[in-house]
Amino acid sequence: MALTRILIAALVALTLAPTAHAGDGRQGEPAPRHKSIRKSEIGEGPRSYILFEPADPTPDRAPVVVFLHGWLAMNPGVYGAWIDHLVRDGNVVIYPRYMETETPVVEFLPNTLDALVDAFVVLESSPTHIKADRSRFAVMGHSTGGVLSAQVAALARSRGLPDPRAVVAVTPGDIVRTRGPKLSDIPATTLLVVVAAEHDIITGDGRARQIYREATSVPTFRKKFVLFRTDLRGRPIFWADHLAPTASLASFDNGDGPFHDFQMYQGATNAIDREGFWKVADLTLAAAFAGQSLDDVTRRHGAFLNLGYWSDGHPVIAPIVADDLSTIPRVIPAHGLRLFPWTVIDAPRP
Repeated sequence: MALTRILIAALVALTLAPTAHAGDGRQGEPAPRHKSIRKSEIGEGPRSYILFEPADPTPDRAPVVVFLHGWLAMNPGVYGAWIDHLVRDGNVVIYPRYMETETPVVEFLPNTLDALVDAFVVLESSPTHIKADRSRFAVMGHSTGGVLSAQVAALARSRGLPDPRAVVAVTPGDIVRTRGPKLSDIPATTLLVVVAAEHDIITGDGRARQIYREATSVPTFRKKFVLFRTDLRGRPIFWADHLAPTASLASFDNGDGPFHDFQMYQGATNAIDREGFWKVADLTLAAAFAGQSLDDVTRRHGAFLNLGYWSDGHPVIAPIVADDLSTIPRVIPAHGLRLFPWTVIDAPRP
């Protein structure tokens, strides 16, 4: 039964996949602070994780960013270019591999939390790894990982993890909805950015809006909702859909995943990555780690809005950024093209 569902999901994804992406957008990108990356795979199965640490030069202590992959995207190569960008900028990245093909949905969150607890033990006790700067801790994720990023933030303190200074949930969505934890437990000091995409017919914006609404402890001036929009003016087109945040990198490809070839092929790294998703995350992390609000670093969203220009000089259509959901157009269908019945199940206590 599970295999049948996977095959159905693959067929739908292939049918709906975009055929073109925005331009490369490498020009003007600053040189990375670190010339190389150290990669360590720790543990086995769905509670394993990968540590990516900056090197050349190797810092004594560094911020820690958790990167949570989407459903069946256990292979870090699918997001490799984004991970590479984060690590070369000076962050230790923890990549929990919270699932295998047959892992029940209710185990995703407990697996993630167990991996993070272990990762901090390794970072804080091992002389061969960079020390974690617990005052600069952030969680980000895509799709299922976007949902988990908010849930981890709500439970971090209860598991002895640092309070996340930032959460970036990118096109979050569930295969099966689980009850809990309460997102009102996300600390009030967290900067929260929830990202949706105009043509995301896989998850829509229903879960994104729910996360934003239910994070009631986070004051309005500390959270933003961002809707990326498609721009068809140039070639290749700037397509804002569910797969747009993926950014494959062959050197991080470990061959995992039932959709390996499809995911790696679709993960083009282009302007919507560098000028869109990556920039939003970078600015959010910078503000959070400096103790600032998002407005402090974006000058009232301006930096979020500039995605560059087409070759004819016209600006790329900017995302809509707001702290009032009523001002943001809906993504249709709001919950995506549901592959399975929308059931809600109780999650085990993490």
